[in-house]
Amino acid sequence: MYRTIKPKLSTKEQIEHLEKKGVKFVLISREEATDYLTKHNNYFKLTAYRKNFQKHPAGKFKGQYIGLDFQMLKDLAIIDMRLRYTLLHMALDIEHFAKVELLKVIENSDIDAYDLVEDYIKSLDEVRLKILNDELNRNMNNPYCGDIIAKYKDNYPIWAFMEVIPFGRFINVYRFCAETINDKKLRDNYFLLLSIKDLRNATAHNNCLINNLSPRTSNHRTNYGLIHELSKIGISNEVHSKKMSNARIQQIVTLLYTHKRIIKSDGVINHQSEVLNETITRMYKHIEYYRNNEMVTTNFGFLKTIVDNWYPIV
Repeated sequence: MYRTIKPKLSTKEQIEHLEKKGVKFVLISREEATDYLTKHNNYFKLTAYRKNFQKHPAGKFKGQYIGLDFQMLKDLAIIDMRLRYTLLHMALDIEHFAKVELLKVIENSDIDAYDLVEDYIKSLDEVRLKILNDELNRNMNNPYCGDIIAKYKDNYPIWAFMEVIPFGRFINVYRFCAETINDKKLRDNYFLLLSIKDLRNATAHNNCLINNLSPRTSNHRTNYGLIHELSKIGISNEVHSKKMSNARIQQIVTLLYTHKRIIKSDGVINHQSEVLNETITRMYKHIEYYRNNEMVTTNFGFLKTIVDNWYPIV
């Protein structure tokens, strides 16, 4: 099989390559940029943010980036890091409170907590059952949940089962419970949880989030309830349709909406409001860098409007 193999570049060669691509070193010196690539970030990850900048379509500078300085890549990387950490903690909040809410609904029903897990396992075909068993077996020696597996193996109550399965499996169990109990709110929440799964995993694996803000990258419809909430804070159909057509922005906003919908603790909400507003403040620290980049400024503005309205500091 044919592979395109790119040569390994030294840090000095990476800087030279960026210059050939039109990246400037006005806001930061080449020496400072070299130090940053050597000690603080890697070339592959940092240059991913180039996708937010256009290239000259023709002429002497054809193929070179327009208005891109190395310092802008560094700034976006720092913003992305802050955003990742914030959203990961919010995703963990959602997972915790989704479990709390599900258990409360089960407790208020006449469904047996042990039978529920047994029925779920019986609903799996041979392939899916093997995947589940593999997931559980991998955690048998896990110091954090192995003792739960040892204690309840082959006879799990729902509250124990939820603690030994990964997030993707929990979402699947959540759907099964919603259908078994016939609870509309749980069904609605299931689709929201499904929508934020990729973002939750991306933040946990430290993947870049805002390295491609181009429109029309999403293959999924935006939740109707979310659209209604956006309209209530003055975001027009035209604006939300364009911004939410980006898969990353759509998932970020869906996570913010899901957190707002599921979390019942004022303390948690107030804490995340403070952290989110600090993240937005950092996002705007050097906003003048992007005054000629509508894609960056309008997406930042879209997120700021949502945070200002949904997560005010009280």
